[in-house]
Amino acid sequence: MKSVNEVCKLSGVSRRTLQYYDEIGLLPPSSVKKSGYRQYDDENLRRLWSILFYKELGVSLGDIRLMLENPKDMEKELLRHHKQVLLEKQSQLQKLIQSVDRILNDNFDISMLRDFDKNRIEIIKKKYLNEIQAIMGSGFFLPLIKSDLVSQNKSFVENASKIMSKDLDKLIALCSDVIQKFNKAMEDGPDSLTAKEAVAMYREFLNVFIPCDDKAFRNIGQAYLDHKIELDSKVPGLAEFVNAAIRHIYP
Repeated sequence: MKSVNEVCKLSGVSRRTLQYYDEIGLLPPSSVKKSGYRQYDDENLRRLWSILFYKELGVSLGDIRLMLENPKDMEKELLRHHKQVLLEKQSQLQKLIQSVDRILNDNFDISMLRDFDKNRIEIIKKKYLNEIQAIMGSGFFLPLIKSDLVSQNKSFVENASKIMSKDLDKLIALCSDVIQKFNKAMEDGPDSLTAKEAVAMYREFLNVFIPCDDKAFRNIGQAYLDHKIELDSKVPGLAEFVNAAIRHIYP
């Protein structure tokens, strides 16, 4: 167990920041003493590492919170991709160190100006930020991630991780298609043809990872109502719409 002061010294994070993370449910302490002092265990500290890592990449706290709802295996696949940003930064830093040595030896070359070009880093960084936003979809898939179909089914996580490792672009495209279809369907109503197509696409999306029967799919619809407050803060009316659209076809 670590106290707030110890965590602050370890991470460089301020007490107020830890308190704020607790307030928004991003990093609640493992325990709180009667005196009010918060304590953090190893799992808390591992979560803090993830928060600080994604912040370093420029991810918003809201998206970080959604990302950390993913099963650990899926989070690891995301980390493998984001590692490329760090490797690119490492490469640039090494080039700068070499350039400093050349300057110290009065060996300047105009090509050394390229060492300050961060365009490639920004391109990679932006690409992975877009991936996060596509996968999380303003919280659209949170009820699915938290549902029994995922949390109690190892095969779902394994299949999702395999797709992420082999063809992340494919997964992003699938996620984006489902989200866009539901966004369009919300304009037409839960009993519309567009909503029917959105539900069919969602069902097809799930079957990429694991067979999903009618009962399991209805339960996913209910999971959207269970997370209504969180979803409505992102997209008002989304939770009730997804549930109603699914129930309309699978009563």
